[in-house]
Amino acid sequence: MKTRQILFLTFFTILFYPALAQRFSVGLESGINFSKINKESNNFSYGSQSGPVNGIIAQYDIGNWFVLQSGLNHATHYFNELNNHYYYSPGYHYSSIADYSSYYYNDQSKYSFLRIPLLIKFKTPGRVNFEIGAGAYYGFVTNDEYRGKDKDFYTKEYIDENFPPMHDWGWILNSSVHYNITEKWNVFASGQITSGHKTYFKDLEGKIGSAEVTFGVAYKPFAVKKYTEKNDSLGMNIKIIPHSGFNISKAKVSKNSGEYASTVGFSSGVSIVFQLGGDLSFSTGAWYERKGYELDYRGNFNLLYRAGTEAEQANAPQLQSRVNLDYITFPLKFHLNFGNKIQSDFNFGPYISMLYNSFAQGEQISTYNYGEGYNVTASYFNESLGQWFKKADGGFMLGYQIDFPVFNWADFSVSINQSFGVVNVLTDKNENPAYSLPVIDEKMHNNSTSFLFGLTIPISKK
Repeated sequence: MKTRQILFLTFFTILFYPALAQRFSVGLESGINFSKINKESNNFSYGSQSGPVNGIIAQYDIGNWFVLQSGLNHATHYFNELNNHYYYSPGYHYSSIADYSSYYYNDQSKYSFLRIPLLIKFKTPGRVNFEIGAGAYYGFVTNDEYRGKDKDFYTKEYIDENFPPMHDWGWILNSSVHYNITEKWNVFASGQITSGHKTYFKDLEGKIGSAEVTFGVAYKPFAVKKYTEKNDSLGMNIKIIPHSGFNISKAKVSKNSGEYASTVGFSSGVSIVFQLGGDLSFSTGAWYERKGYELDYRGNFNLLYRAGTEAEQANAPQLQSRVNLDYITFPLKFHLNFGNKIQSDFNFGPYISMLYNSFAQGEQISTYNYGEGYNVTASYFNESLGQWFKKADGGFMLGYQIDFPVFNWADFSVSINQSFGVVNVLTDKNENPAYSLPVIDEKMHNNSTSFLFGLTIPISKK
């Protein structure tokens, strides 16, 4: 405890001491992680899954060659059990009038952490500089089933015996590249590998690790600002736009379309715009997008709407399922530009998306009446759906973007994009002959609307 107090005291002393604070910077980062299990047993096999990473960073330059970095970030790790092993965790108590029981069904595990890292890195000087280093982190589990209201379903004895560790710590190896736009602002891309210490998979003696890629922007609030002339837009031929926001997606299906509700997911990435001449430009990039849909009906199938007959519905549980589809999207768009001080453009073009993760999460509530009482069962699931969806998607995208001049070196951008999928994302019978449910005649396309906020950063033509 004394060590932590000394670290925090040192940090805030540096922050508020004017002579040293000019070396201090803060920033925002977002990206994705690819989970892995560092295991000591080979009883089961888990596949790598992607999940979001978002947070704030704080850095202090130690001289010209070293950097001390900390901050706060939230990361969600998904693990798909490849051998389709299922387990049930009972938590049951009895009443003469009514019984209530709950169990957790799991084909895909999820652990979310709020992490505090501390690293020391070597850096190179210059407007474009590289950093590499290592450190440690301390994390808090934030899963709803362990921290939220669902925790109340279990007794203290069950929690002590079956719940995972609520805290973890581990090691970090980090490397990043920074582009210093001005004395106060820089953008960066970072990659790191993490390795946890606590065991979260008892059968494997497995510990949680990941490989992560993030993008961000940082600001030095106390740096001495020097005069810089505003960039001349006529001398620009390339613009970089880091952006993030949210994505409203709706599945377009061939049957029972009214039963599929839209969902809101996270979107983040980087776009690169190339000026082609006049009012025409071209852009590409890489975006992380979470698409999907929701189901709420009486049934047993959490992937597609399958209600059955009235008699079957009467005996079926109430199902609430959210299907999440995580994609890396590569757009190829042409832009028609308008305006001078406030610039805007209409853009359109095709896109290709690669599926990195697909899963359903939610609950089933079943009620069984008998004699003078009844039994209610709540089943919570987090199930991988990789065998049901194709690994690639594609379609067309229409968009509008407007840039507001805010800084000498960059504009604040707001964009709206509407995408129309043309690929049936459900796998067919030939690709999955082991299908046991009648889904082979179903077709599904991804449609979504994204709202993105970012910085348009021009790079001078050399």
